[in-house]
Amino acid sequence: MKSYCFKFVLMLLTLSAITLSSCKKASTAADDSISAQDLSAVSSAIHATSDDATSAAGQVKSFSGKTEGVWWNTAVLCGASTVDSGTAGNHTITITYDGTSTCNGMIRSGVVTIQNANGIVWNTAGAQLTVNYDNLKVTDVVSGETYTVSGTHTITNETGGLAWRVIAGLAPNTTVTHRNQSSNMSITFPNGSQRTWTVDRTRSWSSNSNSSTITVSVYSEATGNVTETGTNRFGDAFTNTIISPVTANNNCMWRPYTGKWEHQILTRMATVTFGTDPSGTQVGTPTYCGSYGTYGFYINYTNGTITRNKFVSYWR
Repeated sequence: MKSYCFKFVLMLLTLSAITLSSCKKASTAADDSISAQDLSAVSSAIHATSDDATSAAGQVKSFSGKTEGVWWNTAVLCGASTVDSGTAGNHTITITYDGTSTCNGMIRSGVVTIQNANGIVWNTAGAQLTVNYDNLKVTDVVSGETYTVSGTHTITNETGGLAWRVIAGLAPNTTVTHRNQSSNMSITFPNGSQRTWTVDRTRSWSSNSNSSTITVSVYSEATGNVTETGTNRFGDAFTNTIISPVTANNNCMWRPYTGKWEHQILTRMATVTFGTDPSGTQVGTPTYCGSYGTYGFYINYTNGTITRNKFVSYWR
């Protein structure tokens, strides 16, 4: 059976690479690269941890009706030891992160618990999981900054089926879609400030007829395609919107070849386009991998009359 760790890679590359940290402005509060980096780090952790939760639920009989798989193995849940406790009908999966393992650019420490939210087995359309974050500490290895995340997420299996089977190449010609929503995600930032965000992101996995290509798209079903709203560490309100789905596959190590989103703070805006060359021209295809310095995403940042551009390569 294939390792499932690669299921994290898309979300980490899609979000954690968007750091914008080279933009320097006179006012720290107006440096929206910091807000974008915070969103990147926290969202990456939520995506990876949601994948852990759905993988675990998809391989526990009382949740999904199936027993195949080895969801407790660290090859599946990087950096975690998982305890399955309780009984059918009153079942809780607890994932405890070790605080030492680096998993795709992050280190997690703390606990999340997963419960069936509506009594429908997880491989059935309409099934829901409740994922509770209990002071989960997430350290971005690149920046060295640590965030603490608490709150509850509801993950809905919109199509039925099990995403881990698609990712593992066990479900040809299959699409599985999950919607992740939260209205009370509390974040403590590295500067000690604490804010609350809302989240509404949809992720869809699909495979071709022989399961040789697995495609993942990230988008939002919320009004206006908004994925996150809230307040950043400096107290400024922000809205993050996916303009077009961010899509990647396993052909090029899950680097997104298309997609665009906007991170707006007050009247300021950063637009990120995926799958471009250094000039910002869209060159990505499902099979084009590029090389260092030639392929990545392009950032256009506007603050009043000031506009900045930045290209970030996928390959380092």
